[in-house]
Amino acid sequence: MSFRWLWLFIGAWGISVAAQAQSACTGRDAVDLRLLCTVYHTDSPALSTYLQVVDKTAYPFFAGLTAVAWGAAFYDKMPETAAWQITLTAAGTTVAVLALKAVVARPRPFAQWDDIEARGSQPTSHAFPSGHAALAFALATSWSLQARAIYVTVPAYAWAGSVAVARLWRGVHYPSDVLAGALLGSGMALLVYALW
Repeated sequence: MSFRWLWLFIGAWGISVAAQAQSACTGRDAVDLRLLCTVYHTDSPALSTYLQVVDKTAYPFFAGLTAVAWGAAFYDKMPETAAWQITLTAAGTTVAVLALKAVVARPRPFAQWDDIEARGSQPTSHAFPSGHAALAFALATSWSLQARAIYVTVPAYAWAGSVAVARLWRGVHYPSDVLAGALLGSGMALLVYALW
């Protein structure tokens, strides 16, 4: 019985957030824009602080997760082939993201819409696909394939999802950018793992 009240509360909160986003991003009919506005205009200090920290620490995590794999391989806690797969996944994802950004050349949301500003620095590269989401999901998938343990998989994907949402909250990507990045990164990890 108490779960029913919890679901009602969550549903009411979601409707109120969507209503705020619709009034903040008037005239937007595309699902991509509505989702962007919903996340971008979420007004929660705790969530905003969390997303800001996740976004600022993404690059150190990208480098750190690859370095940790090599450290684990050096100390025989992980096979060297696993470290190679994680490294090749990150490198392949980076190359694929840069190539797609050059081909698609999609402008970032803050460059297209007056009511969306970039929180923090303004990236100069194109929006599609999200490199942050691609690398986060590439590393999460690659680590999950290597470790095959729930205590690795759940935090890895929670972190990757947070990185993707943070890019929307910052106003630097559309939902389709981060979805494409997540699929690209996960796909690259699966491809490297399958081909190895």
